Amino acid sequence: MGLSGRGAAPPAVFLHYSQEQLDRAYDQSAWAPQMAALEAHGGVASVAVRRLMPPRTERYGPSDVELVDIFAPPSAHAAPVLVFIHGGAWMRNTRRDASYPAPTLVGRDAVYLAPDFASLQTVRLPEMVAQCRRALEWTVRHAASFGGDSGRVFLAGHSAGAHLAACVLITDWAARGLPADVIKGALLMSGMYDLHPVLLSSRRLFLHLSADEAAALSPIRHLHRIACPIAVVSADEDSPEFKRQSTVFADALEGMGRLASRTVVFNANHFEELEHLAQEDSDLSRVLFSLMDL
Repeated sequence: MGLSGRGAAPPAVFLHYSQEQLDRAYDQSAWAPQMAALEAHGGVASVAVRRLMPPRTERYGPSDVELVDIFAPPSAHAAPVLVFIHGGAWMRNTRRDASYPAPTLVGRDAVYLAPDFASLQTVRLPEMVAQCRRALEWTVRHAASFGGDSGRVFLAGHSAGAHLAACVLITDWAARGLPADVIKGALLMSGMYDLHPVLLSSRRLFLHLSADEAAALSPIRHLHRIACPIAVVSADEDSPEFKRQSTVFADALEGMGRLASRTVVFNANHFEELEHLAQEDSDLSRVLFSLMDL
């Protein structure tokens, strides 16, 4: 009897994964059963932060969604700046759900920005990336207007936001009239840096990318464009694919001298990991402080 006979293992579609296994490896609800509650907690914490320290909101691009919240220390002047790109499977959350890390940065005399951008419910992924690039460019060009230093702009992102942030890192900034090293460092938390396996999983049902688009939006295929140190973070209780993607990306960055650090947040799943950024004394916050020299 051949391999296709009764009892044979399902065929592998990527590495050792069967289709069912790969789908599960990119489905966070399988690894964090409390996913909805954890995401809701971020929104509730953000409401509290916005009440205590209301942000300044500016428009960074032409569409109605292209708004950015700015949290700055009182009398900020030439302060380092962090632009944080939120996650949510490219489908969920807004800038209003990403306010809660702001006190960690403002408490260190840095400016924290959380941009909004469209979701896959209204635009395709290339336009989401374009919006995030516009948000970063606006930040650099207008840093002085909110007390920031255009020469000390850093980037961070979590999950799908880490993918978007990594796409911002591979932007041809010289073509936009900015220095190639306009971003001074980045903190990437549990992202996806190669879309090939992602598009083999059930996520292909809402990503809808051509092969050329997937290649263009896979940061690991454009490492030569990354011009700053990167801190790569993963969670020890995350799904195997999110952990593997972080490891492979960190290995590649290390080989080219662009890895600032690699950190595993212990006793945390994909969503609990990010909560550590709201704690000033956490290992994750200390990684960010080191990257930004705060």
